[in-house]
Amino acid sequence: MKQTQTETTVKQPYTVANSLVNYYLAIMFSFFPLFLTEQYAHARLDKYWFYLITTGILVISVGICMALSHNEAKRVGQSVPLIKPLSVTDVLTLCFLGFAVISTVFSPYPADAFLGTGGRNNGLLLLLMYTLMYFTVTRNYVCKDYVFIIYLSVSAIIALLTVLNFFYIDPLGMLEGYDEATIADFGSTLGNKNIIAAFMCVYLPVSVMTFVVTENKILRIVSGVAIAFAYMGLLSADSTSDILGLFVILPVAAIFSARRFDYLRRYMLAMTILFLSGKLLLLFATAVGDHNKGFEFMQQFLIYHPLTFVPIAVFGCLYLLMLLIGRKGDVRYPAKAVQIILIILFSIGIIVAVGSFVYFSFVDTKTDLGNFKKLLRFDDYWGTHRGFMWRISFEEFGNYNFFQKLFGKGPDTVYFVLQPHFDELLNRFGDSSTDCAHNEYINYLLTQGALGLTAYLGVMIAAIVRGLKAAKKNPMALAFIAAMIGYLSQSVVNLYNPIVTPFLFIFLSLSEAISRKESGL
Repeated sequence: MKQTQTETTVKQPYTVANSLVNYYLAIMFSFFPLFLTEQYAHARLDKYWFYLITTGILVISVGICMALSHNEAKRVGQSVPLIKPLSVTDVLTLCFLGFAVISTVFSPYPADAFLGTGGRNNGLLLLLMYTLMYFTVTRNYVCKDYVFIIYLSVSAIIALLTVLNFFYIDPLGMLEGYDEATIADFGSTLGNKNIIAAFMCVYLPVSVMTFVVTENKILRIVSGVAIAFAYMGLLSADSTSDILGLFVILPVAAIFSARRFDYLRRYMLAMTILFLSGKLLLLFATAVGDHNKGFEFMQQFLIYHPLTFVPIAVFGCLYLLMLLIGRKGDVRYPAKAVQIILIILFSIGIIVAVGSFVYFSFVDTKTDLGNFKKLLRFDDYWGTHRGFMWRISFEEFGNYNFFQKLFGKGPDTVYFVLQPHFDELLNRFGDSSTDCAHNEYINYLLTQGALGLTAYLGVMIAAIVRGLKAAKKNPMALAFIAAMIGYLSQSVVNLYNPIVTPFLFIFLSLSEAISRKESGL
């Protein structure tokens, strides 16, 4: 990032360990999402092993550099502590890992809990690597713009492939040889639509907030283009989770952007680009004759409905108005008041949404809701029978003994927990089995217990709070926090996996790295 008036101006030496961390990030942002050995057949395992090996090399290499640096400092008489002070986020991260260790040791399925072979490979081994990566990055990260240019550019390729695959255009031959159901559900180089949606719910907020806060003109141009690709990719992922993420990402980004007049002005331009790209997708759909996999009703509305020209006009006019006001000189901008208003409006929106969900699920169960039924009326069939999954998950958790309620039955062991319900699942919904509750938080509750879930939430909340404080000096932290919030919002109806979840922990680590630097740790 180019230095701004709000950023730290004291330059620190750029060490080999710093370089290694940035090279690692560049690899994870480029080769990792593209890497496959055989179409989609081994996508999860391909990326799982890629992450483990790459992260293992990083941890060992940086560990050696830090040890050599420490020994050299001691040789010349400098007093440099080998272990730096722990932040609240650090302590909670160690608690999360510690609870996972206890959960694994006492699990009825210890081998599966260690490797996560019964689920999505989110076993103790992967959680350990997340933790090692976290401590390596937070102690050695120094921001370099090229890393984010790589991330925004390569992710745009993923988004483009998602759009093309949705319209049955397959330039990489990824869909060849698969049945119709798989072709309808899979895309890009990531996998099924839920995984793609999770990826876009991280990519979009990073694009928007980077566009808003960066003073580097090249990076702003790249992030502006990325906004368009991210939004088109999100709509083409065509998953309920991406819409949930979108409805959280946009207002949260507005609240973050309201910190400064120029940030809010750029946000208006970002939203204009975003909604215009929806019309670009409409033009593309028209050009190829609307031969596609079929949009869900919310995606259909955002692309095809004439009302979506309204936000283009509103945000475009607000941007031009703010641009005109800014050119007249010093602007008296009530940042706190604007943020408070936006927070109140967002809170009202959440209350209305939750209230409507509760009302139509448990009070008025008769009114015909049309297309909104799948969103507002909870029953066993809600959310592609997520309602059934959630209900039986809480039933099983209720049957746990006290120790299991605290620590769960082992990381990523939901398959074994829900196994008694497989016959009902098959008879009612046609699925012979499941290895997840289709809700990341319920999954953590079942597998790592109340303590594991509490620690996980604590890590995320602590990192967000600390990141918001650090953003006063280094606003790039807002992009990292927005990525975390985007991921956490969509995970209400989605699940951790070794394809997208590594990005959550990467941006968590980047945010905490800035927090440590700005707080002097």
